[in-house]
Amino acid sequence: MDRKAYIQAVLSALHHVTGDERAAIQAELDGHIEDHMEGLLELGYSPELAEERTLDAMGDPKEVGRELNKQYTGWGFVLLSRAAVLLTVVLCIQALLGLGILGNLLDSVWARVAPLEPEEISAAVTQRLDIRVPIGSDVVRVYGVSRLTREGVPAVGVFVCAYDRLPGGVVSDRLLPGVWIEDQRGEALEWLSGGSGHGSIGADYQLRYVPVEEADTSITLRYERFGENIAVEIPLPEVAP
Repeated sequence: MDRKAYIQAVLSALHHVTGDERAAIQAELDGHIEDHMEGLLELGYSPELAEERTLDAMGDPKEVGRELNKQYTGWGFVLLSRAAVLLTVVLCIQALLGLGILGNLLDSVWARVAPLEPEEISAAVTQRLDIRVPIGSDVVRVYGVSRLTREGVPAVGVFVCAYDRLPGGVVSDRLLPGVWIEDQRGEALEWLSGGSGHGSIGADYQLRYVPVEEADTSITLRYERFGENIAVEIPLPEVAP
């Protein structure tokens, strides 16, 4: 969804506004998006990524529209001045942005300091790691790996999270799906069933299982997209004798 589609989705939820009020709200929304994008562009984001992160931070456009629509109860608002209308819009947007940024900040901090522990893993050998890989404006963190048996074959569970380099920033939900794992023979490994992923726009998490041979001592995390070509070796815990 681009900026134009986002604004139209917000406006479609407004049912008690005049034409002038609708135009004023549209201009105010566009101005807020532009201001937020400029801040991200100054941090080195590309225009496309800056727009994507800004719209994510704004929240669901339908929810924004519903919150704005609550402020318009009918003919009473027609009598208000343009300044009062704009002030209402500004306060609503700032409140929604403030809540979103606060949540992003908490999620981002936890991913940096104490990432979530997978609840579904049950393995004989688990190794804690702290491998952090900058990718674009984000960071991928491998914080654990476990040896186990999955679907009757030797496998490892890889604990991965991602967050924006800027605390409170929005992490791309397309980042972790673009990461894959290779074995020591350079072969890409397909995920075994049972993996999970969850997160928010402040941090993203994935637990994925990949098959390995018992003699393997490492796997390789790879990512190739948007000019990035990254390969990082991940050591595996030793098999108990």
